[in-house]
Amino acid sequence: MNFRYNNSMKVKNRATHIFCLGLLFLLGIVAQAQTLPYEITNNSIYPDNEIFVAIVGITDGHVWIDPVTGAVNRMDSTYNTVQGPVIDGNQGPGENGKYANCFRRLSDIPNKTVQIPKIAGCRIMVSFKSQLYLYFFGHSGAPSGYSAPNLTNPTDPNQGIKFELIELTFNDIGLWCNTSRVDSYQYPMGLEVWGDDFYKKVGELKKHDDILAQWQATVPNEFRSLLNTDEGTIHFPTKVEAFPKNFMDGYINDIWSKYANQELVFTSDAGIWRGKVQGGNQFVFNRDSDGQVATIPGKPTTIEAMEGSGVMASGQRWDLVVQSQMVAAITRHAIDLNVPSGVLQNFGDTSKYYQTWPYNWYSKFFHQTDISFESQTYTFAYDDVYDQSATIHTPNPRNVKITLGGLEGNSNPNPPTTEVATMYQHCSYGGYAIGLEEGTYTRGQLIGLGIGDDDISSVKVQSGYQATLYFDDNFTGTSIIKTGDTSCLVNDGFNDQVTSIIISKINGGESSQTIEAENHTSMLGVQNENCSEGGQNVGYIDTGDWMAYANINFPSSGNYHIEYRVASAVGGGTLSADINAGAIVLGQVNIPNTGGWQNWTTVSHTVTINAGTYSFGLYAASGGWNINWIKITKQSDARSFDEALIGNTKTIEEKISPLMIYPNPVDDFMYIAGLDFGAFELYDLNGKKLLEVQPNGGNIIKSDMSSLASGIYVYKVKGASQTHSGRVIKQ
Repeated sequence: MNFRYNNSMKVKNRATHIFCLGLLFLLGIVAQAQTLPYEITNNSIYPDNEIFVAIVGITDGHVWIDPVTGAVNRMDSTYNTVQGPVIDGNQGPGENGKYANCFRRLSDIPNKTVQIPKIAGCRIMVSFKSQLYLYFFGHSGAPSGYSAPNLTNPTDPNQGIKFELIELTFNDIGLWCNTSRVDSYQYPMGLEVWGDDFYKKVGELKKHDDILAQWQATVPNEFRSLLNTDEGTIHFPTKVEAFPKNFMDGYINDIWSKYANQELVFTSDAGIWRGKVQGGNQFVFNRDSDGQVATIPGKPTTIEAMEGSGVMASGQRWDLVVQSQMVAAITRHAIDLNVPSGVLQNFGDTSKYYQTWPYNWYSKFFHQTDISFESQTYTFAYDDVYDQSATIHTPNPRNVKITLGGLEGNSNPNPPTTEVATMYQHCSYGGYAIGLEEGTYTRGQLIGLGIGDDDISSVKVQSGYQATLYFDDNFTGTSIIKTGDTSCLVNDGFNDQVTSIIISKINGGESSQTIEAENHTSMLGVQNENCSEGGQNVGYIDTGDWMAYANINFPSSGNYHIEYRVASAVGGGTLSADINAGAIVLGQVNIPNTGGWQNWTTVSHTVTINAGTYSFGLYAASGGWNINWIKITKQSDARSFDEALIGNTKTIEEKISPLMIYPNPVDDFMYIAGLDFGAFELYDLNGKKLLEVQPNGGNIIKSDMSSLASGIYVYKVKGASQTHSGRVIKQ
């Protein structure tokens, strides 16, 4: 949310996200310790001395970083010393026409490389031929932050200045960064990130003049006004007064009209939702898995639907999740009005995007593969829905390269500072090898690391590790496992089928990861505070509050022991853990009264998770507790799932601990292993008990599920001090 200050520019304040990486944007207090180098390569028509760079963001408050020295400075109005233009008497927030002295020429930056510490809500601003005019309010308090360009204001001092920016957050759990076309396209940009065995790039592939020429040659009449020919810029439709404000109204009206009498059903990363329009134009949805309710409080206007504003940006957690899905679906015309009532629609089917008029042609244009690398770019607020945005994330970044003028001729997947590890190898019979460390890799990342389409033929896995090869890029589909060996394991069809890999330790011991609770990538209602055990913890957790942690890797399928460091000065509470925005609920843990907000204890439960990289979430089913950290430990399995399920009929008299339930999803028979502390109970979503299995000392129990209808069921296992629960999907 932006607010106006006087009659000048948009103001960013401490209580507001300075930018948004979809629903996964992180805003928090981060330490200044490690720095990350950002190399700026000039592939533009402008000389280095006509390119200006500024860096603004948040550490312990609002700061700016000197691009020449790397010094981190607290924002303060005393830096407002640069005389800016006065348009129609607009003297700016300081009423003296003075603005922040925070821009530096690219020609003055040593090695054209900027060192940036851990920072949140950061923007690297790049302008051409003139600096931008920002106004600093202060480091903290009210008002704080800075005023940014507001080109919808005709008296803004930044009118006519071409600029671009990189948005980023860099903290203890990784780097998130992206280019942006959410407000406008002004000049082609390229962004490349290297990490520990990681490489990804995004950005435009063509020169500026070629992009403008292609726009003019193909643009439909409704979008012609978006191009400012004098400035050579293309603005987002709702930022241009001449764009028809009713452009999407017909499609929106048809959606609301159809689903007043019929049911819209769609799948998302947060489960399957069913919705109908009710009195007052409210679109009310229910989630299949748990009946969770989400609402769009009214029929949106074209502007609200395209921007993700107004009724499409209101309410609580699940309201916002569904609203983001619907904004993306309307923008892409992914809601098929010809599909009968109640039939599931897949809004993630990219082949159907931008096919039926009307849709946001601005978004379609920049998502074309000849404009943007792999069609990824950020053209509207929720372009990250189904991973269409230009966001790059890696937990261990090493180098970042920003290319002014786009990616053409400037892509190099082999930075000199990156060393190759040897846990995993691709190799041809000639001995060519590229090493990868333990982790997850999409096909695009493999290709970026030099494992190309033409030479992917076999894999070699170091002893003690396994490579799980997936046939989709979501780490959820059919997979095969290659284990450690001394020679290459030929995989026929690798080129055409396998698109992602997870490299992980074979069951040779426990491997753990600890998440600091304050490093949430998104949250609702909580606050960070100083912790008696050092650093910070998350406090002020009330019922309904939540925290999410993006890109948490579970390297192999099986049981994970999850510990939570918690404290409570009241009656305790209940913590619910989930993955992928609640699509899969892992279970609940009771939190005791520890006698003080900083009197810490550890509670835990064991859950079963399929291999993959997820958004890991904590939800306060009942509040009144603090949390310091989460520790996730993979537990060794006595036998593999495949071995245990040979023929789906074998009963294996062998103790496997802790609790394991597999396969999940299940067809006819389900196996329950490690049931040695309470009865296994299965319920439908109405709370009716359907099945009860008594413990038998930990041996595997075979349960017949063939008579159950397809759907989602809830299981509970009651122990002496807590109840372990989860979901079972019947296919």
